[in-house]
Amino acid sequence: KAFLTMVFGGPHNYSGRDMRAGHAHLALTETHFNAVIENLANTLQDMGVSAADIQEVAAIANSVKDDVLNR
Repeated sequence: KAFLTMVFGGPHNYSGRDMRAGHAHLALTETHFNAVIENLANTLQDMGVSAADIQEVAAIANSVKDDVLNR
C-alpha cells in the first residue's frame, strides 16, 4: 500500500525493497506481468476510472517492467 501510494504521486513513505529485489525470487515472465496489468486495468475500469487515468497507471507500471522481470 505504501509503495503504490508513493508510485502514484502520494507521500514518499515507502522504505521496502526496490522493484528488482522485491520480485527477483518470483521468476516472473512477460505473461505474468501482462496479466497483472490487465487485471489492474479491468479493476480500475469497473471502478469507473477514466481511460486516460488507466493509461497513466499502465505507463507507470510499464516503467518498472524490466526490474519486475529482472532483466
